[in-house]
Amino acid sequence: MADRLADFLARVSPAGEIHFVSNPGSGWLGHPEGFFKKGDSLFAVVAEKDHGAVKAALHLANGQGRQALIAHLIRHDGSLVRVTCRILSLVAVGDHVELLFAAWDAGECPIARDAGETEFPIDALTSLPTRPRLLRRLTEMARPGSADEVGFALLHLDLDGFQKVNDALGLAAGDRLLAEAARRLTALLRASDMVARTGGDEFALVLSGTHDREDVLQVARKILTAMQRPYLLGDSHLHLSASIGIALYPEHAADGQQLFKCADIALSAAKQDGRNRCSIYLPEGGIQSSRRVALEERMYDAIQNGEFEMHYQPIFRADTREMVGAEALMRWTRPGEGFISPAEFIPLAERNGLIGFLGTWSLRASCHQVAHWNAAWSVRMRASVNLSPAQFRQGDIVAAVVEALNESGLPPDCLTLEITEGVLMHDPDATEIVLNRLRDLGLSISVDDFGTGYSSLAYLKRFPLSILKIDRSFVGDLDGDASDLAIVSAILGLAKELGLKVVAEGVETEAQLAILTGKGCDMIQGYLLGRPVSTEQLTQKVESGEWRVAK
Repeated sequence: MADRLADFLARVSPAGEIHFVSNPGSGWLGHPEGFFKKGDSLFAVVAEKDHGAVKAALHLANGQGRQALIAHLIRHDGSLVRVTCRILSLVAVGDHVELLFAAWDAGECPIARDAGETEFPIDALTSLPTRPRLLRRLTEMARPGSADEVGFALLHLDLDGFQKVNDALGLAAGDRLLAEAARRLTALLRASDMVARTGGDEFALVLSGTHDREDVLQVARKILTAMQRPYLLGDSHLHLSASIGIALYPEHAADGQQLFKCADIALSAAKQDGRNRCSIYLPEGGIQSSRRVALEERMYDAIQNGEFEMHYQPIFRADTREMVGAEALMRWTRPGEGFISPAEFIPLAERNGLIGFLGTWSLRASCHQVAHWNAAWSVRMRASVNLSPAQFRQGDIVAAVVEALNESGLPPDCLTLEITEGVLMHDPDATEIVLNRLRDLGLSISVDDFGTGYSSLAYLKRFPLSILKIDRSFVGDLDGDASDLAIVSAILGLAKELGLKVVAEGVETEAQLAILTGKGCDMIQGYLLGRPVSTEQLTQKVESGEWRVAK
């Protein structure tokens, strides 16, 4: 199986000591089977100029989760091959930590036509494409008849306060920070997406085939979270944020050049609105903050008028396709305006303090509804309820859960609480106490969007977790992207070793489901088997036999 996951695949220590190299990987570099011995150094086949970058990536993968970079490996004949590398933490056995080092041929690198001319130069610091290549890519994607003609998104990102790093620590430290930021961005995106460095501390990200506002905002928020993780520069731990401007094709522009201008205008709006946020381009020239103010004002009326309601997305067993649970999703439909994305109103509720009220209402409503379904159908379906970081930290969440269970009559083992990796890392000591109290009630704790944040093995061992949810970004190209396949395989193996169940999100094709089922994935969510629906629609689909509930 290893030869299908990467051109070169190895298990190594954080210091680069080789534990295993696949025979196909050895052969790909021109070496005979058995050439690599346990204890050999990975750096023997890494070009000397890339030793520093690979060492840094190994260190970061061990402490902060998966990493990505461009490097060069040395073939048996001494030639260099440019590769795309992915590094992922594997299961720790005792005190021994292993990393998965996977590399793919990056193909021909654009090179000089002569001594002074390059068609599309690669940025020497980050190994990313530069602005000319980005603009060519946007032009190609917007061309009539292209595969991306239906729509895509452009995100323009700027690191907030980067100049202070150069001023305080020097240009070399600033360069290391930029290279690390580039690695984080690359690690977050799919193989079909693109990251480019467009200026000193600016990057652009192209999300192929993604033009739905809610989906784009979710990706943008994950990027903001990744950019906020500490940057380790020598003895310094630096914290930076980022601002993101978003433009959508073809909604905002009909060509690549204009789309870049729209994203740049939206970036300026995000920075003017306080930084560490994202802003979607508004054609009328306004800024997204005005919409946020309006929504904030309407939110209080919306609660009083009953405009919020719960929808539910079914969770199915991967092997039998029987429904075993439902994830509760809050929806806001504004009269005269229509659907308001949760990616917009949840951050507002966290900022204005309404998240406590909305979160408690969501928890109680979901417990009551699933208890009603279980009694009506004589089943033991699970309610899966999301807890936002702010909700987790506000008040006594344990008391709120106990109250919801008691008044609804839902057994604790029929409730799963979904939290993000950021919740786990905010205040680990306090979080551990709260999670242990919740688990003592008999319910399950699920980590949402696993693999997109910190992805640390340490918290999997420390906290009382039950379920990992594989983020949809790894599932979308599962049947066509070797790196996503390798990552999903590693997560499933990791979960099995730790006794955790796995839910794969965003399953939309039979091919994806077949791969996940074959690899032992427990449960799936996605449009293939069931979209989010209202309470009435879910009831109708079950009672009509369209969705079968596990007994």
